[in-house]
This record gives sequence, structure tokens and C-alpha cells, in this order.
Amino acid sequence: MKTTRYVRVAVLAAWCIGAGIAVNAAVSFEDCYPAQADPFVGNWTGRWSAEEEVEPDIAAQVIALGGDKYQIRLGSKLFMRCPPIGVFVAKRSGNSIPFEHAGIKGEITPDGITGSRGRGKATFEMKNYVHEPPTLGMTPPENAIVLFDGTNLDAWQEPKGWELLEGGIMMVTPKGETLTSKQSFKSVQLHVEFRLPFMPEDRGQGRGNSGVFVQDVYEVQVLDSFGLEGYYDECGALYKVSAPRVNACLPPLAWQAYDITYTAPKYNENGELAAYPRMTVYHNGVLIQDDQEMPQITAWKEVERLAPPPREPGPIKLQAHGNYVQFRNVFLVELPE
Repeated sequence: MKTTRYVRVAVLAAWCIGAGIAVNAAVSFEDCYPAQADPFVGNWTGRWSAEEEVEPDIAAQVIALGGDKYQIRLGSKLFMRCPPIGVFVAKRSGNSIPFEHAGIKGEITPDGITGSRGRGKATFEMKNYVHEPPTLGMTPPENAIVLFDGTNLDAWQEPKGWELLEGGIMMVTPKGETLTSKQSFKSVQLHVEFRLPFMPEDRGQGRGNSGVFVQDVYEVQVLDSFGLEGYYDECGALYKVSAPRVNACLPPLAWQAYDITYTAPKYNENGELAAYPRMTVYHNGVLIQDDQEMPQITAWKEVERLAPPPREPGPIKLQAHGNYVQFRNVFLVELPE
């Protein structure tokens, strides 16, 4: 088996991404949102046999790479920064994925994962684990400003390239433009639910790219980073400023939730910066940014990151980046300054 990390895009693809160009413009909506999810992709959890006393838990994250290939990440826990037991690629054979890596041998089927280590003295079994974000589908509080309730796009400026779908969903298309709220805000508590496309042939920033912006310029990255390390440009990152504490991504096609508390920058009576903005983010109920100070703008280019923090209120934005990405249930509560 070939040991690898989930490989990033090549130089040309990276240039296209930086320019806001879709890496795989030929991918259709039907490809990205198939009626049936891949039965192998997702989170799996279980236990080693009784012989394992130190780390009895085992978990796997299975990612589709296209061409019947899958990346398998084995570890002790989900949603924690723990050393991986192994990260490797295996190929589907019929209705199963046999694998062998570093003395561990096993098989994945839609019903579960079984395997052993060494000469079979230690065995394990895993079942598919579906994480349910605790705030998914939550009702906005009475004092909330609802930006999207599933019925219309009236709270947004000129929604070009966005579609309303059944089930109270709005979706940006590959030709869409970034969606900008008509109202502007400073400090807020923001709730956003999003769903990412299934794009097994794509990699890195070309795989379900979007973002949630507060006060116009501070982005929480939206991306299919399921099963990755959780770097400063991956899902849950304050883009290029702060990596998530842990990767709490769910597999593509699953609905996910951000719950964001944003404190705007402060200026004193002389107009001097007194405090940088701060951000706390829960991703699917997992704390991934803990009152994180942001001494820079979350931007792609350094010259943009070094711009001064905004003084005035700014809009909420949902980024268009050349992919089909879905959103629902978007609302906020303004916080006192």
C-alpha cells in the first residue's frame, strides 16, 4: 500500500484557485449531489479486542479519491488531535475495500470495518458513526435578525448565480457571485448551516470552496477538508490567520453548522486601535476557535492581510468560489459594543 497524505493541487490548479477560477468546471450538480452517498465515505468508530488496554478505541475516516481509490485515516479518536495510526490509500474491490498497512490488515464493507494487528492477537471492529451537530436546525431566538429562512433572498444584495432549492436551501452555483447582506454589523453571534459537494476527483482548495465572512473581511473557511489535518487554509480556519484547534469536518453531503461569536475591533477616543477583533467558532458542536485574536485580516495575499482592521460595520458574506455549495438557516444576534 502507498503511504500518503491527501495530496494538494498542482501549481496550475493553485493559480486558478487564487484567481477565483473553478478547478473542475465540468463537474455537474448531479455529480456533486448524488441521490445516494458513497457507502464507504465517512466516520467509523469501534474498539480493539480486550488485549489492547492502553488505547482501546479506534476510529477511521474514509475519503473518496476517485477511480475506486480511498484514503483511510486510522486513529484513536475522532475530532481530536491525536497521532494517526496510519494514513494510506486502498482500492475498492467489488463491495469491499481490503487494506494492509504497517502490520494492520482489514476490510471495509458498507456494514462495517474489521481487522487485526500482528498475527491477529489484537482485533478490532468499527461501525459507521453519524455525528449530529447539536445546533443543526435550531430556531432563531426572538431577538435574531434572520438572513435566510428558506423562503427568499430578500436580505441579500443582488444574489447573482444563487438558486433556491426545496427544503429551505439556497445554493451558490459555479458561475455565482459572493452573496452580501444588505445590513451591516459589528459584533455578532452568527449561526450558519452548510452542505458541501461530493467531489472525489478534486483536491485541496478546489473541493467545495466557500467561506463565511463577518464585518466584510474576516473569513471562517468553508471547504471539504474531511479527514485532513486541519491547516490554516482548511475548513474551520480563520483563513491564513488561525488553524482550527481540531478538524471537526463531517463528510461531504452531510449538513454542518457554524456557531460564531465575533467581537469587532475596538478604537479609542483618539482613533487609535485599542483591541484586535476576536472570534470563537463551534463547528458541529466542537470548539475549534477559542476567543482567537485576529491581528491580521483573513485574506489570501499578504498586502491584504496587513490592512488595518475595519472601523465601520460590515456585511455578512457567503463566498462564491466556483463550486456548488448549499446553505440554510442563517441568522444572527447583534452584540453590544
